[in-house]
Amino acid sequence: MSRPCEIKDRRRLVEAAAGRIPCDLSIVNVRLANMLTGEIYPAEVDILDGAVARVREKGEPAALPSKHCYNGGGRYLVPGFIDTHVHVESTMLIPQWAARAILPWGTTTICTDPHEMANVAGRKGVAFMLENARKAGLRQYVLAPSCVPAVPALESAGASFSAEDVVELLDMPGVIGVAEMMDYLGLVNGEARINAIAAEGIRRNVYLQGHAPGATGAVLAAYRAGGPISDHESGSASEVREKLRCGMHINLRASSIVDRLETLTKGLSGMEWLDQVSICTDDVHAKDLMDKGHVNATVARLIQGGMPPLQAYKLATLNAAREYGLTDLGAIAPGYLADMQLLDHLDGTRPYAVFVHGKLAAQEGVYLLEDGSDQCLFTPDNTMHITGVTCMSDLLPAVPVGCHRVRVLLLSRGAQAVREWMELPVQDGHVSLEGHPELSYVAVLNRYGTGGKTIAITRDFGLREGAIASTVSHDSHNLTMVYRDAASALACLRQLEKTGGGMCAARNGACFALLPLPVGGLMSLEPCAAVVPQVERVESAMRSLCRKPFSLLDIAIYALPVVPGLVITDRGIIDGIQQSFVTCMETVTEG
Repeated sequence: MSRPCEIKDRRRLVEAAAGRIPCDLSIVNVRLANMLTGEIYPAEVDILDGAVARVREKGEPAALPSKHCYNGGGRYLVPGFIDTHVHVESTMLIPQWAARAILPWGTTTICTDPHEMANVAGRKGVAFMLENARKAGLRQYVLAPSCVPAVPALESAGASFSAEDVVELLDMPGVIGVAEMMDYLGLVNGEARINAIAAEGIRRNVYLQGHAPGATGAVLAAYRAGGPISDHESGSASEVREKLRCGMHINLRASSIVDRLETLTKGLSGMEWLDQVSICTDDVHAKDLMDKGHVNATVARLIQGGMPPLQAYKLATLNAAREYGLTDLGAIAPGYLADMQLLDHLDGTRPYAVFVHGKLAAQEGVYLLEDGSDQCLFTPDNTMHITGVTCMSDLLPAVPVGCHRVRVLLLSRGAQAVREWMELPVQDGHVSLEGHPELSYVAVLNRYGTGGKTIAITRDFGLREGAIASTVSHDSHNLTMVYRDAASALACLRQLEKTGGGMCAARNGACFALLPLPVGGLMSLEPCAAVVPQVERVESAMRSLCRKPFSLLDIAIYALPVVPGLVITDRGIIDGIQQSFVTCMETVTEG
């Protein structure tokens, strides 16, 4: 595993533990929550060079006084949280700003998959995510994206990674494993690219992250046998149980896109051991991060749901570290890195203080490290290169000359790819929604210069008028738009071309709300506090166009071909279960 060694001089740590040299810091007057034993007791912790040298019982004197002392005020001292799977890009913040927003919530380590930027900008995008992450104190480990794009035969992205590309990424400092292997049917069915990636990960003995929504029976067994050890895509309690019994490590997920936490935890009922369970956030946008928190928010809900507090904290610390083989994280004991949080209560609320590598990193919600993150001198390339759209009619489904009515397959998201057909009129050579206010057009346009596009009909969104558009569109991040009229859709397209991507809303042919995301069409260059008001404005605008509840990232997974349901990509309509194209329009014979 290519994870860097964090403890540089073990001999010095031995000397400090033995009391022969002074430590840098002692944290005193705390109640230690021991993740190794499940105990809580008064203790004092001595730290040298960012690692724990010794944990002393309260009142037991140190052989030599430390250079500095921090009084914990009788609070609980627990390890920092570890997020086992997160896409930093989904915060809509570049890594240095995401770190400043995440760390005060008690998360000190994230294991991140930068495949959003990889799909947009290839290895250059991954390199940016690695480099920018070093500008802040949050410990960020990167996994090499394995599916760029997720399913090459079904979609187009800004890059395409072969097994050789993944091998080169695994050699980069800070890359500790292979990211979620989303083409799970490809792995099961012997597809050459994904199996070569798995084989290389196994040869190197690195972490192989899984992604297998709905997989069961023989498919699940074959996927696990192929190498992936984890899964964060369970949708039901029975799926959680089967995957745990199959030997997979389950990441309980609560994200801004998918949140079935209470359902998933039912799958743990009756299980004596939960060592194979941890927590991940996957996709959390800036507003939810600021308002609700990070891993701590999931811990709070687990406790509220009846899980013993120490068990919930263990899932988010020691279990997470052991999932990745991070033997010096997840606990507070000699030889472990001094990533810790001080808590007034063991309930998942925001910690009073957070330490990373033995340094006070945040206190009372304020980020304290002086790490040079106050500015980013990065000028992003504009990745919006849409071709083949010159007028409004290019955004309407075309039909053969002389055809007056068509049958269209309505796009649907969900556990089953339900085939629902509807007969619609034709006006001026295009499918019309006249007489059907419940329907909308949905389009995915390749934004990397190929000109590919697909236009279909849906009623999932309940769009009443206008258009909404987003370049945050997992995972190829082409331009996805849902609209009632082509003029508003074209206005969104032109606006996002100017800003280099983002999210916007339009009505009557004019944009009236915009969230600019110039870094790959995914992230802002501004800090969280500046981005959140923009998120609120565009989400409010999008909701004003809909007749039913709408969340900002609802549009983000409409084009993801590795989820169940009928999915749209720039190449066509996909059956997410069968991983195959389907016909979406038929002409109606008159008379």
